[in-house]
Amino acid sequence: MLDLDSYWRMAVGPFGLLDQRPDFRRDPFYHHHDPQGPDAPAEAFPQNMYQDLVRGRPALPQSLLQILTPGDLRDAVVAHQPDAAELAFELLILPQGLDREISDFSAAHYIARYPDVAEAGFVALQHYIDHGMAEGRDTLRKLRKNFTAGALPWDPEKKSILIAVHELSTTGAPIVGLQLVQEAAVDHNVMVVALRGGALLDRMRQNACCVFHSENPSEEIGFVLTEMLDRVDFALLNSAETVPFVPLLVDRQIPFLVYIHEYSQYCLPAYKTIHLSGFADALVYSSESVRDTWRGIHLDMGFDTDRDSTIVPQATLAPAQVAQSDYLAARAAVSDLLGFDLGARKLVYCAGYAHWRKGTDLFVMTAQMAHRLDPDAVFLVIGDGLNHEDVHSGVWMEKHLHEAGANQPGGFVFTIPGGPHYKNVCMAADIMMLASRLDPLPNVVLDAVANDCDVVLFDKGSGFDDVQYHDMPRLHRVGFGLLDDAARCIADLGRKADRTGAAPRPSALPDPADRLFDTLSQYLLSKRAGRTHYFVGGGHYDLALLSSTHPRHAALRVKERQKAWTLGRKIVWKSDAEAARVLAASDYPVHKASKVRSYGLAPVADAPDFSIHLHAFYTDELDYDLQRFAAYRAARRIVVTTDTPEKANLIHAIGKGAGLKLEVLQRPNQGRDILPFMKLFYAESGIGDDGIWGHLHQKKSIGSSVGGDVWREFMMRILLGDDQQISTALTAMADPATGLAAPFDPFIVGWYGARRLLSSVQDRIGTEVPPHPLLFTVGNMFWTRPQVVRKMIRYFGEAFPYPNEPIANDGTVFHLIERLWPIAATDCGLGSVFISKPDQQRR
Repeated sequence: MLDLDSYWRMAVGPFGLLDQRPDFRRDPFYHHHDPQGPDAPAEAFPQNMYQDLVRGRPALPQSLLQILTPGDLRDAVVAHQPDAAELAFELLILPQGLDREISDFSAAHYIARYPDVAEAGFVALQHYIDHGMAEGRDTLRKLRKNFTAGALPWDPEKKSILIAVHELSTTGAPIVGLQLVQEAAVDHNVMVVALRGGALLDRMRQNACCVFHSENPSEEIGFVLTEMLDRVDFALLNSAETVPFVPLLVDRQIPFLVYIHEYSQYCLPAYKTIHLSGFADALVYSSESVRDTWRGIHLDMGFDTDRDSTIVPQATLAPAQVAQSDYLAARAAVSDLLGFDLGARKLVYCAGYAHWRKGTDLFVMTAQMAHRLDPDAVFLVIGDGLNHEDVHSGVWMEKHLHEAGANQPGGFVFTIPGGPHYKNVCMAADIMMLASRLDPLPNVVLDAVANDCDVVLFDKGSGFDDVQYHDMPRLHRVGFGLLDDAARCIADLGRKADRTGAAPRPSALPDPADRLFDTLSQYLLSKRAGRTHYFVGGGHYDLALLSSTHPRHAALRVKERQKAWTLGRKIVWKSDAEAARVLAASDYPVHKASKVRSYGLAPVADAPDFSIHLHAFYTDELDYDLQRFAAYRAARRIVVTTDTPEKANLIHAIGKGAGLKLEVLQRPNQGRDILPFMKLFYAESGIGDDGIWGHLHQKKSIGSSVGGDVWREFMMRILLGDDQQISTALTAMADPATGLAAPFDPFIVGWYGARRLLSSVQDRIGTEVPPHPLLFTVGNMFWTRPQVVRKMIRYFGEAFPYPNEPIANDGTVFHLIERLWPIAATDCGLGSVFISKPDQQRR
């Protein structure tokens, strides 16, 4: 039998608990909940939580067996040894984290995974036993199933590295990740982490100390790899899709580099590019063509592109020949796959996951055109992802393949899945077409050229646009999307067999390194070694950048800001005074015309003459707003726009109930809130250039409560004041030299997606547009003057074809307008004032 008392002493002794609690059967700090009468002896009361709970839960020992991991203690509970279940339970509820040492349950993990449990006041283990088991809630068991011990032992004499890939599939970026792991394993302890599993698991395991995957690594990885993470010296993230690992690395202060293969256009949502540019110690791109698409983001983030990033192709483009015997064997193997003898027919293929970005549809269309020019050519799609039930792509791809006669006897277009046939296809084929609309530096092209295939690809569609590839043999460019040119190029190119014996031209590219891993790791370490500035302190704003506003993330929020400021990245202001200094030091007129002032309250009598426009697409909080801000009662006019007659009638009634006269106009929701406001000032509106107008809206976030969500409360409070007084944002407009007043946003927000549209209006702007806006009307709520609005209208024109809803989350004309208001004010010879209220929660 297990010596339960000795087990208890051995488990809790290292934590200094024995003096306070020498016996697990008695918890001096436990307050029972069910007294058995005032005259009952003390022994009648439960002496610990287990004794209290087991009276109403006779199956409690059996429940514990579902989470206890194999060992002496579990064996004792299985054998019904007296008090064994009680010992197990009391160990599991200790706050020292012993629960995960003896079971598949961790209270810390359970609370992090299900915050509602702690918010409801439950003890985590009790909640799981009473509710979580039946509800199928996750425990450490699921995480531990995602952990695989590596084939290589941990060597304390070696440096340790974490290498992250987004998944363990056999697609492009994970294959590069495998290359990094294999090279790093020579002289490093390697931990491989991924968001999802896949077919590369075993090959990764053979070259690593461990492999673990989790789609929520920041919250989960520490419960599985705690000791290993403490030993990590640095990390390499392979692909922008590994961005979920960034909070983990910032929290543990592990330096990291990101090897980016993705064009910024499809690296969405936009927070991915922001987090990577904001927190990576260094970025490496596989091509200059890819990096160029990130330059605007770098500018927004204060990321020095030339200093903190570089170009390293994952491999050298190296033309080579295929041995005659291998070529003939591969042709025979592919012939067997297709069900007919290829003979001397030209074989053209595309490779990769069937997808709109990969241009699988473009390849089939090109095949149809080329077939007319070269009827003997055979076209082959090799790759996974063709799904005839996928309504977004597969249904239409299936239709196109059907009409092209794909996979039919006597046809010329065929499809086969990816996998073991790929190598034979590369050797047997004559031409590979890279039909991708955007592709960074795809391995399939490197493989094709290494197997003596010609490659037809679109100009401005891949990393092979870099200048060093322009004179490379085997690469043939056609205009982007010009399928007829691609078809003619394919028809004009010869067969591989016709080139047998011809010496390939040598590669014009230098070898990036003996090992890709060496190049990346040395670049990262050089960036770290060259750093001379480290920022300490949390600044004036407790803002969440990577994590949440939950109290458990308080320390992480400080680390986030410190890391960004140490790297010199523009994510959040340290203080409003810092923002004022930066604006004053700028050479751009719009910055020099912008001031930061502190929030305050003023009597309503101090208000200048003003009116308010409110766009009320949502009406459920309008009554609440009208009554809680004195500014509404002091306004000369309140114009409300909404999109339906029903809402208009309701708004009239709400205004009447609040004792306010509302001018309600029915307007389509085109342009969300800002276009209905701007149209008030079109030529036929009759509004003059006098007075001040406030623009507000009822936009809210999912889950917002009465009074609006945190963000909207931030905006409204700073702009309007409270129920008795007005904000100094409004009194600032009494100065005739001020054309705009808006809340000061502690986040530093750049042009972001709106940069793509800036050039379309830049020639109509009379003042110099800065490369970074620094401050603007985030959220499109502000005080302004009619001449500023009319200046904005002239940037676009009254006939501008504004898009209808729904619109994108960023990068539309309306997001551009949001950023142009201070510029419009400057264009009018007026200044802008941004009101700072540090104690008002931003989000």
